[in-house]
Amino acid sequence: MLTGLIIGISLCIAIFFLIIAVGNGLFTIMVDEQLRYLRLIIHYAPLPPAVSIPQRPESVSRYVSWALGENRTPAGCMHFRHGGRIRYGKSGRWMGMGGEGFFSIAVPAFVWHATITYVPGLWLEAFDYYVDRKAGMNLNLCSVFPLDNAQTDEMRESSLFRYLTRTPLFPVILGASPFIHWENIDDSAAKAIINDKDTSVEAIARFDSKGRIESFESCRKTSPKNGRPVPGHFTSRFSSWADVGGCQLPMQITSEIILPGGEYVCAEYAITRVEFDAPGTLCRRRSP
Repeated sequence: MLTGLIIGISLCIAIFFLIIAVGNGLFTIMVDEQLRYLRLIIHYAPLPPAVSIPQRPESVSRYVSWALGENRTPAGCMHFRHGGRIRYGKSGRWMGMGGEGFFSIAVPAFVWHATITYVPGLWLEAFDYYVDRKAGMNLNLCSVFPLDNAQTDEMRESSLFRYLTRTPLFPVILGASPFIHWENIDDSAAKAIINDKDTSVEAIARFDSKGRIESFESCRKTSPKNGRPVPGHFTSRFSSWADVGGCQLPMQITSEIILPGGEYVCAEYAITRVEFDAPGTLCRRRSP
């Protein structure tokens, strides 16, 4: 009887690990599928022939000129890696995380994937994307069990805002993009409007006393249909600026997020690497 119990327990453990292995493989396939589509966009979408400093508003012109330095060459893709921490709820426990993101420069598109350590031996996989105007947010326990996932038309707006909040990591986009426009507010703030065909998002950019971009805040935080918070990032703040390849980039990003189920999340990203792929090359997941 004891032997049978041991065999039964061993079998259950083996099945559990098999489910985890299969789920991890399927999750990886899901991420790689969106990355494949993103590579096609990067490969075929035409880049602007040159990068120029926007003349207005003055706060934006001053920031872009400082952030770009002498860089005036458009790139196909921005790839960044990060560490950091994240918590669910305003008083939740902080958890470590690490991940990477890929952002197209010719058109608004990105793929982001991170692993969050819940407790030793238990993890969460987060995967957000906006590719070919299709958007999604995914959060799975141990890569297998969905916790808070959504792929809806409403996600397009929050994903466009997410794209906008990462432009300080590739400021060349602010001097070359035909789909990001600005309106002056005052000497320390401007409104950014990002468009992708019939989808448009507005955000307030604020600049500090040194002219550096300090934050992006969404202009639409609740849905006009039901008054509920719109899922996705709604505020991002930037700090710890450093010279990376001649560009001035923020090495710390703090974002406030609403999950599809309405839960509040705060994420602190510690940027560890930023790379730019030249036109004609493809963004690829790289080993550490």
